[in-house]
Amino acid sequence: MKVFICCFTLLLLFLFPPLFAIEGAGVAFKVSLSGKIYKRFSFLLEEDVRPRDDFREAGWFLSTGEINYRILPNLRAGAGYMSLVRYKASEEVRNRYYLYASGSHRFGAFKIALRERFQSTYKKGCLHPTNYLRSMLTLSYRIASSGFEPFVYIEPFNNTGYKGKMRADKIRYSTGCDYRMNPKNNLQLYYRYHTFNVYDPVNYRHAIGLTYSHRF
Repeated sequence: MKVFICCFTLLLLFLFPPLFAIEGAGVAFKVSLSGKIYKRFSFLLEEDVRPRDDFREAGWFLSTGEINYRILPNLRAGAGYMSLVRYKASEEVRNRYYLYASGSHRFGAFKIALRERFQSTYKKGCLHPTNYLRSMLTLSYRIASSGFEPFVYIEPFNNTGYKGKMRADKIRYSTGCDYRMNPKNNLQLYYRYHTFNVYDPVNYRHAIGLTYSHRF
């Protein structure tokens, strides 16, 4: 794992050298596996590795398992569980449960997508969970006669329990590109920027990430 993280970081340093001179910058690597279970039911398994800011070893491991249901061709709902584990820090274990619904509509080469997600995160040793409503709006453009589809999105993290009112503790902005290698395999390279109103030990203000997805 350490060797892989070092190789991946060197690749990103080569592609985006100015980013890592910025304080609060990081990288992420994710592997996503999905497939059909029965009729409209599908599963999703993901492993997200986020190295420490010194890039010498992993910082966080985010492991996800999800079941989703296709209501319509462009409308889906699902539920999942995520384990967030800080490397060599057992007190930082978090358990997250979430529900979501997502829909999309394509007009020509453009596609607009909206996802509403409610998540509840339980940190080890804490009495009460942290609950967020996350609304992600994505606009993408499919480049004709290629497998490339660049995108941009915005995603506020609305804390549902802040003094009895909803407040955006964090807003995520991202831009990147999906590359469809074939019907079963996809690569995504992205840049993320966060604005924080609270301390967040898991996410960096600036981040570059690479995701590999395979569908069975």
